Amino acid sequence: MNKFEFNFKNNSEEELTRFVEEVLDNIDAKSGSRRKKMYRVGRGNPEPKNTYSITYGYVNVGYLTPTRSREPVEGQKNLFKTKLLAEHPELRGIIQEFCDIFCHEKIVVDQIQINRNWWSPAHFDSGNVGSSWIVGLGDYTGGETSVDYKTHIEKYDIKNKFVKFDGSKYLHWTEKFEGKRYSLVFYTHKKSNVYTNNVEYNKPEP
Repeated sequence: MNKFEFNFKNNSEEELTRFVEEVLDNIDAKSGSRRKKMYRVGRGNPEPKNTYSITYGYVNVGYLTPTRSREPVEGQKNLFKTKLLAEHPELRGIIQEFCDIFCHEKIVVDQIQINRNWWSPAHFDSGNVGSSWIVGLGDYTGGETSVDYKTHIEKYDIKNKFVKFDGSKYLHWTEKFEGKRYSLVFYTHKKSNVYTNNVEYNKPEP
């Protein structure tokens, strides 16, 4: 299995394009059954080809299929490594460097939802705690992230920009887009013992 190797040379848009082409385009992945169901129910159609929404980090389901188990996370109760994390731990350092260079605030990379051409329906992030960061990458138009703050709906242009909001509290979705669109969502799993992104919350019982 080939490891990902990548270092940013500077903070230019050309480097973002290179990151997409050399890293994100080479992630071989498929959405799990939950994300496929979320898309089908939310959009009324099956998830299109060349599309996925996957987690790089941890999940609280210990199996991939009835015959394949996930690797447990040491020191964490009922958390397991996703397939992509187990196979490519080196991605964490690459994506951390991306955040360090391109985000104006400090993000400690814990959990990442990686979406490729995924037209996200309206939803809450029930497994998250605290604020999330989202950024869009790729050659696309449209695809803003809309957040319903109850008093108003804010539509954010996230292309090459980090935007912070609390997806566990506010309904949010992706506007229609054309082209190749990635979005990376950085968040903290509510069952994790790791304190990230200046989130204060109670540790789960051991």
